Amino acid sequence: MQFFGRLVNTLSSVTTLFSNPFRVKEVAVVDYVSSARVREEGQLILLQNVSSRTWDCILVNPRNPQSGFRLFQLETEADALVNFQQYSSQLPPFYESSNHILHVEVLQQLTDLIRNHPSWSVAHLAVELGIRECFHHSRIIRWPRNADQSQKEQPVIAILYPS
Repeated sequence: MQFFGRLVNTLSSVTTLFSNPFRVKEVAVVDYVSSARVREEGQLILLQNVSSRTWDCILVNPRNPQSGFRLFQLETEADALVNFQQYSSQLPPFYESSNHILHVEVLQQLTDLIRNHPSWSVAHLAVELGIRECFHHSRIIRWPRNADQSQKEQPVIAILYPS
């Protein structure tokens, strides 16, 4: 009976992986106890899931450490490391300052934006999603003071008048 349970789980994982490896899914952190931690940045953990032969990125819910969100499930370590680095540089201001972000649908929108617009700053992402509470985070407050050297314009102008 355990064999069939594992078989169903494996088939489910493979189906999910081939359908959309970046589909955000709510998960229990305890489900990853047997996985090897590859990297950890704040609430983000990159795990090697030996049973499904994937690399999974988990955002541990800061308000409930027993639950989290799987942000991606990729087949190669190199792809997983690149995406993990991108997420770990962009996500903290959102989950540190907004409860709104801790929903599957909102996280899906945010991670899609991060992947589809890798050059966007955290402020661009916050504007696009309309998550105002993020503008109180120190990383976003500091951002408008820096000029975009490639465009020679202030970042706030770039947000208000995108090219």
